Amino acid sequence: MNAFKLIVLTLLIAAFANTAVAQTVPVFIDEVELDDTVLNVLGDNRLSLERGEEYEVRVRLTPFADVRDAEVRVFISGYEFSDADDIEDKTQVFDADENVTYVKKLNIRIPDDLDRDDYQLRVIVSDRNSDSLSQSYNLKIDAPRNAVRIDDVIFNPSSAVRAGSSLLTKVRIENVGERDQDDVRVTVNIPGLGVTGTAYIEELDNGDDEEETEEIFIRIPKCAAAGTYDVFVEAEFQKRHNKVTSKNHITVLEDDTCNQDEKVTSITLGNQLQNVIAGQTVVFPITVTNAAKTSKTFTVSVPAQEWAAITITPTSTLVVPAGQTSTVFVNVQVHEEALAGAHALVATVTSGKDSVSQLTMTANVTAAPTKIADVLQAVLIILVVLLVLLGIILGVSHARNKEKTEAYY
Repeated sequence: MNAFKLIVLTLLIAAFANTAVAQTVPVFIDEVELDDTVLNVLGDNRLSLERGEEYEVRVRLTPFADVRDAEVRVFISGYEFSDADDIEDKTQVFDADENVTYVKKLNIRIPDDLDRDDYQLRVIVSDRNSDSLSQSYNLKIDAPRNAVRIDDVIFNPSSAVRAGSSLLTKVRIENVGERDQDDVRVTVNIPGLGVTGTAYIEELDNGDDEEETEEIFIRIPKCAAAGTYDVFVEAEFQKRHNKVTSKNHITVLEDDTCNQDEKVTSITLGNQLQNVIAGQTVVFPITVTNAAKTSKTFTVSVPAQEWAAITITPTSTLVVPAGQTSTVFVNVQVHEEALAGAHALVATVTSGKDSVSQLTMTANVTAAPTKIADVLQAVLIILVVLLVLLGIILGVSHARNKEKTEAYY
């Protein structure tokens, strides 16, 4: 019985011994490089990493036996919000051959809100069945000298706003650098709409809670096209030498009154082509109909012409009440020396700063007919001149004949 117990005990000890010396993944970690600096596994690494930056980690390893389904993982522990944003990266699963050196590239980002302190970078190489191989490297996390972060952008009434309405924006800024910041300028810009707004934060101290701007006012243009627009929020600090930018979006809703105004305004030209004799006047009537719910003001303008004098009656500016129609007249007085042929001129109708319509008018000028009285007068003058000349000639001839007769006798 004692012999049996001794055998069992021996087997148990052997089993535990095998477990204790279970083989780790057959790999040597030759070198670990962080931000182009080789790390020392035995001592301190006087390598200072700044918050808010991303760094490359290069792990050089050499297997002393074939490895299948391996992976490399790098991470930093101790981040308070690691459940939502780990400081880690890992490779895809790979196979490695014996005595072949491999370099694996990974990236870790140091969060802006990670406490400034000493940490360890841990490098783990593992495969499917073997124990993992781990090495740790001491690091120091610092804050940049000057740095701010845009924590939040709040739109009021919301991120959906109707064209022609106002958009109010509050921006929350935090100082994540070592130095205090003064006069931080915060700009909200919507390039697609051509509008912008600005506010200032006078003091932004290091280590304090985030600061919030006053409401930044922006007016969305009336009749802006409906759709989604990019909103860029920019915070300039350190006397405008540095800046950070945040990209957001808003949705502009259609302004129904814009489409209504476009449909209910009607501009008509009585006659586009009219014949006129040089020296006379031709009239082009323009009728404006306003079927909107409010009165509107319109202005009619026609550029000056070399071949005619242009006037607009009764006035070039007219106020058309809601639901009514008004007419103006473009009077074209053609100069007598105007060349015959078609002459075009353009009337522009505007309402405020917007061009409502452009109307092309054509005056077909013909030469003035010759007057009969003028012709008869010219003929009469010619006849009189001829009679005078004939009388002179007859008188001279008569005098000569008389002299010859007297001389004969």
